[in-house]
Amino acid sequence: MKTWIFLSLAALSAVCTGQHDCGRGACYPAMGDLLLGREQSLRSSSTCGLMGSEVVCTPHGQWKMKCCPCDSRNPAAYNAHTIQNVISSAGPNRWWQSKKDVSPVALQLDLNGMYHLETVLLSFKGPRPDALIVERTRDFGRSWQPVLYMATNCPSTFPQVSTSFPRTLEETYCYTLPSTADDPYRDQKIHFYPLRQFADIDLPNEYKIEVASGFTGLRVNLTQLGSVSSMPGRRLNQFYALREMRVIGSCFCHGHANRCSDLPNTQVGGVCECQHNTAGVNCERCDDLHNDLPWRPAENGNTHTCKRTAAHTHCTACDDSAASVGSNALPHTHTHTHTLTHTHDDDADADEGVCVSQAVCVARLAL
Repeated sequence: MKTWIFLSLAALSAVCTGQHDCGRGACYPAMGDLLLGREQSLRSSSTCGLMGSEVVCTPHGQWKMKCCPCDSRNPAAYNAHTIQNVISSAGPNRWWQSKKDVSPVALQLDLNGMYHLETVLLSFKGPRPDALIVERTRDFGRSWQPVLYMATNCPSTFPQVSTSFPRTLEETYCYTLPSTADDPYRDQKIHFYPLRQFADIDLPNEYKIEVASGFTGLRVNLTQLGSVSSMPGRRLNQFYALREMRVIGSCFCHGHANRCSDLPNTQVGGVCECQHNTAGVNCERCDDLHNDLPWRPAENGNTHTCKRTAAHTHCTACDDSAASVGSNALPHTHTHTHTLTHTHDDDADADEGVCVSQAVCVARLAL
C-alpha cells in the first residue's frame, strides 16, 4: 500500500497537540476523530445501489475481471457501500463506493459548531481519484472556501491555481499527486494537514491556527475519476471508493482551554472548558464581570486573561446602605441575594449589613 503524506512541521504540531498547560499561554485540547459519534452528519452525493442492485466490474489478474454487486438499500448488508462505512469503527472490510461512471462526487461533513481541524485522512480503495478539492465552511454551509487542490496534473486540471506554497493565509495551492499508472487499483492514502502549506509564512503559529484551522463543515470534492487500464473486449467500470476517512481535530477554543466537555458517544466534545476568565462555547468572550480588557485569543507566552471589571469589584461585598446611593433609592431586596467576596480594603460599602447581589450592585452604579 502506497502512502502519500504532507509532513507536518514539528513546531505546528507542538502548538496544536502538545500545549496543554494553560498557565503559560495558549493551550489546546487533545485531538480526536470528529467522525466518531457523528456518523449521520456525513453524507455523499452519490452511493452505489441505493435504488437497487448494480454490478461493478474490476480487473482480476492480468487478463480476467470480476464483477460484484452493490446493493445499499440495506446499509447493514455485506454488499452495501454507504458513506457510514468509512467511519473507523465500521470495520476493515467495509467501504463506501459511488455509482459507477459518476463524477464529480462530494463527501460532506456538517458540524453543529466551530471545531479545530488538524488532519484529514482519506484511505482510498483503488482506483484513487486523479483530482480532488478539499473545502471548508466557517458559516455552516452558507459559503465554502477551497483549502487545497490536488491533482496528478495540476496545470491542466486546475490552470488557475498556483503550484507554489501560498504567500498569505487567504491563498491555497495545488499539490501534485503521484501517478497511479503502474497499479491504479492499489489502495492509497492521502493525509492533509491544513497548516502545512503555510509553513513559510512568517506569522505566529497561534495566529495561523486562529485563521486557517477553524471550520463548521468539511467537503471533499472528488472531481476526476482515476485512470484505469483497458482490457480487450471488456469494459472496466470507473468509480470512487473510500475505505476509511478520519477527521482529526478538537473543539475550537482560541487557545483558552485544554479540554472539551464530554459528549455522549463521541470522541470529541463541542464545548470548551474555558480558562483565563473566558466564557462561551468556544471561549469567544470574557466571562461576566471580567471586561476590564478587551477579549483576545491566547498566544504563546501570553494568556490574555480577561481582567475583572474594576467598577464591579466595589460591589462584591455586604452593604449596609442598600436602600440608597446618594440621593437615589433602591428597594430592599430578599431575592437573588448572596454573600460576595470583598476585594478592595478601601471599599466604603464593606461594613456589615445587608448582602446585595452583583445585579443590585450594577443597578446601583448606574443610578
